[in-house]
Amino acid sequence: MFWIFFVLLIFSTGDCILIDQITSTSPSSSLPSPSSSSSTTSLSSSSSTSSSSTTSSSTTSSSSSTTSSSSTTSSSTTSSSSSTTSSSSTTTAMPGWIITGSISIARGYHTSSTLANGKVLITGGNGGGNSFNIAELYNPSTGTWTTTGNMSFARSSHTASTLANGKVLVAGGLGNSGYLNTAELYDPSTGTWTTTGNMSAVRYYHTASTLANGLVLVTGGTNSAGDLNSAELYNTSTGTWATTGSMNVARHLHTASTLANGLVLIAGGLGSNGYLNSAELYNSSTGTWTTTGNMSTARDYHTASTLANGLVLVTGGSNGAYLNSPELYNTSTGTWKTTGNMSAARYFHTASTLANGLVLVAGGVGNSGHLNSAEFYNPSTGTWTTTGNMSATRQYHTTSILVNGKVLVTGGLGSSGYLNSSELY
Repeated sequence: MFWIFFVLLIFSTGDCILIDQITSTSPSSSLPSPSSSSSTTSLSSSSSTSSSSTTSSSTTSSSSSTTSSSSTTSSSTTSSSSSTTSSSSTTTAMPGWIITGSISIARGYHTSSTLANGKVLITGGNGGGNSFNIAELYNPSTGTWTTTGNMSFARSSHTASTLANGKVLVAGGLGNSGYLNTAELYDPSTGTWTTTGNMSAVRYYHTASTLANGLVLVTGGTNSAGDLNSAELYNTSTGTWATTGSMNVARHLHTASTLANGLVLIAGGLGSNGYLNSAELYNSSTGTWTTTGNMSTARDYHTASTLANGLVLVTGGSNGAYLNSPELYNTSTGTWKTTGNMSAARYFHTASTLANGLVLVAGGVGNSGHLNSAEFYNPSTGTWTTTGNMSATRQYHTTSILVNGKVLVTGGLGSSGYLNSSELY
């Protein structure tokens, strides 16, 4: 009788232990509290608030450098070695966009260039006060930015051209002592800059196009003397500039597109008599310019994208009013035709031609102020489709297409000031 009672006692005790264990591991105790949920990280605010000297399309600096000879060939090395400052890793943002690492300093009016090694180089710019000489590299593998050697000259509203040898040529712009005719080369293998020959004219808000023959064509721009119609060629072999034929119309804030036939199409901009709808073609074989069909709408601060079908898509801009009208240039006929309107009027925006043939337009300024909206143009249908908004409103930003097909948007000026944030589409 004792043994029967002892066995029953053991079974009864085991049941109690088992029941207690089940109760202590109930599902409700393993759920996170609302305060610990993994909500998406919002975009960091700009690290700099713009000051009173914000540069605009009508900004005119008080002084300018004197014009120098076109054959200046100085190539003395002036650069610091790269130092590292990295930022936060990639986190999820708005639909379609991913927030990635922040640059070290908030800026707009800078340039961005995709290098052969897949990294993206941004140079110069302005944060609402002085221009910068700071350059940084984005690593798509880590989603972080690293500072690299500083340029010899602080500059904004300049140009940057990736050369066949992998180096990047930076030219002109607005410096802290006036307009610039200086140029310098970035070597990705060393992270340093080397000064090269000066342009014949100081200029900013100009364009730069890398030609099939390896030369770089710089056109137009403005300085204290007014708008420029001059053009010059940079020879990568000699490090010198040579003037070439002048454009028919002096202009700045225009666009330049290198066509499949080797010609360069210049369109729109702002001239001495106001906004321009004129366009012209540069022939590198003869060094001459030929007028071509006029756009239907005069505009500046627009974008121009070369499509897979050979047409050139011009979008938005301003002629005193914000524009949502795009148009297409036909290289075979030399004429323009309108196509479907964007959903939002915008200028100071960016446009990127994707591998699938679509064109992604992002940001800018419109009738409602700074924009974070983005939309796609489909060349097959001539229509636009809106997509997810960027996490921040921005203008004066840059976009770069990465080797993996993503689009990197960097910096700019938003509703709350200049931005150091970047995001990926």
